[in-house]
Amino acid sequence: MSSQPVIGFLGYTGLVGSHILPHLLEYHKQGQIKLIILHRKGSDTSKIPDNVEKRLIDLSEGGKEVNKKAVEGLQVVLSTVSGEGLRSQIYLVDALEGSTTLKSFVHSDFGTNWTAKELKEAPGLSVIGVKEDVVEHAEKKNVPLTHVRVGAFDLFVFKFKAGGTDVKGNVVQVFRNSLKNPLRITTLPFLGQATAQLLLHPDEIANKTYQVYDHEPTGQDFVDVLTKLNGSKPEITHYTEEEYQKGIQVPGTGAILAALKAKWGDDNWGATEPRPEVKGWKSISFEELTTEWAKQL
Repeated sequence: MSSQPVIGFLGYTGLVGSHILPHLLEYHKQGQIKLIILHRKGSDTSKIPDNVEKRLIDLSEGGKEVNKKAVEGLQVVLSTVSGEGLRSQIYLVDALEGSTTLKSFVHSDFGTNWTAKELKEAPGLSVIGVKEDVVEHAEKKNVPLTHVRVGAFDLFVFKFKAGGTDVKGNVVQVFRNSLKNPLRITTLPFLGQATAQLLLHPDEIANKTYQVYDHEPTGQDFVDVLTKLNGSKPEITHYTEEEYQKGIQVPGTGAILAALKAKWGDDNWGATEPRPEVKGWKSISFEELTTEWAKQL
């Protein structure tokens, strides 16, 4: 067994995975880890250096033998698949069952902390249930897990107005006590660097849930920053309870956006620790982050 952590990575082209990959490639280059790319048939591996091993997997009923071979010797398996790929992780779990080298499986969640009560009351959050199915399957198979929890991605907050704030339109939306409460924001570059660093310590991450977010602005912080940025106080609009109840019925994105507004309004984000120390991360202020996004919108 190599003295370096042996990391298998699936989902390197997605939104989250593409922010983690550069760091893992750099750690591989430096000799801090041995990176192995797990990929499905037809995946584009042209941007993966030749000195990084690539192994084919088949996340289907017929892929058991291929998958068992693909995960041989891996100490950590990181999956950042999304969409239909989420449920297919059960086949990856099956391949990892009984592994003598595996320290932890970092499954593709990268979502906020949802309670059973929230999932029950918001039918539209059924996509979250798929992630829970993978977790239950892994627990049944005695596959050790690592959970990475985030707030709302900065992309969703600023580009898709996840919290109801329109930077260009100079509008701040309020729901319940969101003016006073913090909105957890996870910038994708921060998530990429933080997650990659967690994998450097395979013996420490199993059966832990990490909280990864780098900004906590209140609604008033949004008001103050937009006032400074746009030269006038933003329009304050109100998200109603009726809109919320309708929103949580909409499967997928609609329900998630509505539920995030409730988390913000109620300050119901769940655990705050452990928050991993991210070495080398250059933190910027919330005002600087908002200004950067305003230039892109």
